Amino acid sequence: MTDTDLIKQLENTGNYKVIKRLEPQGIYNNDDGGEKKIAIFLDIESTGTNIDLHEIIELAMVKFEYNSDDGKIYRIIEEFSEFQEPQKEITAKITELTGITNDMVKGKKISSDNVQAFIKDIPLILAHNASFDRQMSEKYFSFFSEKSWGCSIADVDWEKNGYFKQSLELLAYKYGFFFDGHRATNDCLASIHLLTKELQKSECFVLNNLLFNARKKLYRINALGKTYDAKDDLKERGYKWNGKFWHIDLDKDLVESECGWLKDNYGFHSKVAYVDSFNRHSNRV
Repeated sequence: MTDTDLIKQLENTGNYKVIKRLEPQGIYNNDDGGEKKIAIFLDIESTGTNIDLHEIIELAMVKFEYNSDDGKIYRIIEEFSEFQEPQKEITAKITELTGITNDMVKGKKISSDNVQAFIKDIPLILAHNASFDRQMSEKYFSFFSEKSWGCSIADVDWEKNGYFKQSLELLAYKYGFFFDGHRATNDCLASIHLLTKELQKSECFVLNNLLFNARKKLYRINALGKTYDAKDDLKERGYKWNGKFWHIDLDKDLVESECGWLKDNYGFHSKVAYVDSFNRHSNRV
């Protein structure tokens, strides 16, 4: 009996789900004559999650080729990974989480020239939780602000497709694979693999759905005022907390009525800003 036969037999009982280790995969689809573009998937390992306080210890990027019409991924092109020694020692907790030790980063510094050369002429950067990775990247390398960005959490209609938790590990499990995290390059490769999967309800590749949402030109409404007592209603309405404000991104024709709702129901003032892929997920909105 082959492994495939055994897996099928187990899963047919309804009592088992078998997931497979993600193996390095250079080619996903052969050239079909479609219009090809190149994007970069980026991941950062850091000493913590506070962008103002914590530091980068590893930056990884993976270039991949895709079809701009349907989001089909063709192949992995090139990988980049560099370490950086932080000013403060890496804690045991971060080492356990990332696998990165103080000895591994000792004397290391991420080369700005190398990073800039790698992303040159690549217009699109993707990340899983881009609100962290973009802001941390721009903190160290200002030229990342010149790129369009997309997020494989926020810019994918996961909830509409039945996925209510969007950690990379859990999504991988749902799609039948696991990987050796949390090293940054492994996370990039696992994320790209996830982008090749199909969203059943949306009937498209994950990457196609991400690109569609990332290309939207929207307006961000920040709710200004003492919003604590209203947080549950705001969250239910679709607002998200960015550490400073509750905000929501809407089409232009919905902005006036939403600002009115905030004023009429809670007395909140509104700050409205234009949002597209060049400033979405940054701290510049």
